[in-house]
Amino acid sequence: MLTRITITNYLLIGELDLEWSAGMTAITGETGSGKSILVGALELAMGARADAGLARDPQKRCIIELELDLARLGLKAWFAEQELPYEDRTLLRRQLDPGGRSRAFINDTPVRLEQLRELGERLIHVHSQHHTLLLNDPRFQLGLVDRVAGQEQPVEQLRQTYTAWREAERALAAAREEEERALAEADFLRFQLEELEQARLKPDELAGIERELELAEHAGERAEAYRALDEGTGGEDGVVPALQKLRALLAKPARVDEAAAALLSRLESSIIELKDLATEAAALADAVELDPARAERLRERIDLLNRLEQKHRVKGSEGLIALLEDLRTRSVRMGALGEQREELEARVNELAVSYEKQAKAISKARTKAVKPLANQVEALLHQLGMPHAVFQFDHRTSDPGPWGIDQVRALFTANKDRAPAALDKVASGGELSRVMLALISLAAGSRDLPIVLFDEIDTGVSGEVADRVGAMLTAMGRSRQVIAITHLPQIASKAAHHLSVSKQEEEGRIRTSISPLRDAERVEVIARMLSGRKVTEQALENARVLLDQQ
Repeated sequence: MLTRITITNYLLIGELDLEWSAGMTAITGETGSGKSILVGALELAMGARADAGLARDPQKRCIIELELDLARLGLKAWFAEQELPYEDRTLLRRQLDPGGRSRAFINDTPVRLEQLRELGERLIHVHSQHHTLLLNDPRFQLGLVDRVAGQEQPVEQLRQTYTAWREAERALAAAREEEERALAEADFLRFQLEELEQARLKPDELAGIERELELAEHAGERAEAYRALDEGTGGEDGVVPALQKLRALLAKPARVDEAAAALLSRLESSIIELKDLATEAAALADAVELDPARAERLRERIDLLNRLEQKHRVKGSEGLIALLEDLRTRSVRMGALGEQREELEARVNELAVSYEKQAKAISKARTKAVKPLANQVEALLHQLGMPHAVFQFDHRTSDPGPWGIDQVRALFTANKDRAPAALDKVASGGELSRVMLALISLAAGSRDLPIVLFDEIDTGVSGEVADRVGAMLTAMGRSRQVIAITHLPQIASKAAHHLSVSKQEEEGRIRTSISPLRDAERVEVIARMLSGRKVTEQALENARVLLDQQ
């Protein structure tokens, strides 16, 4: 049960703190006074989308908070599942900060908007004039049947299965297409892969090969130069033997002459260095490979790498190696495409079987529910001033869809001389309102909804019919909390509690206020609804009579 609503800085409301009671509460006020603002606030606190410009003062925070008594509703399991703290007195809060940020809370714990919406849907059903127009929509009618038949959760599970089924079918089609493309290019890919693998690619290979080729092409020149250096330094006519003769001449003077000794030392160092030079030159000459065939092989290798680069439009060995790895990956994936397709085929078949099983079970429940539901609606319509009303559901099976394999269409007539036809073809606004009231009252009972709010469910009715609508709302109020926004005194007088909505101008700004009415105030408001702005004594007496009849 809703026990309190607190609104701060919302549209025409600056501050509002209202307590609520069990049973039926009527909300009345002149057209444009702001009655529907309360509906919008409730929907926001239940997780509805927040549009821009809802804050009365855009520089301040807008807050809407609901206090609800959940003690008898068995929601502890839901709170545990959502990992939220449960309290018998639970607070739902929606907060709109300046700048557009929206935040949601349950018992002061931040929650996702989906969680707030899910809890709100378990607690409060808001029915507006827009929903009455939706009654002409076959999908909406099917939803009402599901609500009464207790199939909302199975239908949601079916919708998820259907979505997964269609997604799997799309994935399977894409996999088949990819497999066909892969098969078409498999030979070419395999050829490219083999060609690159046979090339035995190495990182930065081309620069090294080009250097090797340059050395191979000048092998003769290099060998000749090394040998000439060896012969010129260490040969019989070379520099080293000549220097050794000079060393012998300096050896005797060096014993007594320090200058000669210094020169001898330097000469010996030169001889050692030149011997090393000759030895290294001889080794290099021996190491030079005079192999014209090797040079040709190097040229062929360079030509191969250049051709592969041009063919595949990549740069360097690194580009070729990256391409090779990509081809290997594609080859592996290509090999797995068949397995992937088979897995998706199995998944599609599994989901199709699951969907069929769920859809048939739901269809069976719907088939079982439509006739009794139509009879109940018809009985309620008779109570609501349509003694000759006939209400039926045309129930047919259709192609699989997200909501199952069923189509229902409500058929109605208010006159015994006319056959039932589609609601949108034969029902007036007042008749639609009464049909919707009957359906909602049955749906609320089947779902055990604790709170139902009707926003002008009395559109198009008056007189005795309005009195009967009020009586039905009162009866609903005995088992749940009913809130009715109405402009009819016959309905307002049936309520256990009465709130009046008014609009005032303060310092150039319009403000909406909502306040509970006491006995005398209520008589005057009902009288004004009966007679207009000028309240007569007769209107006051009629108001007292209406209130005494509740």
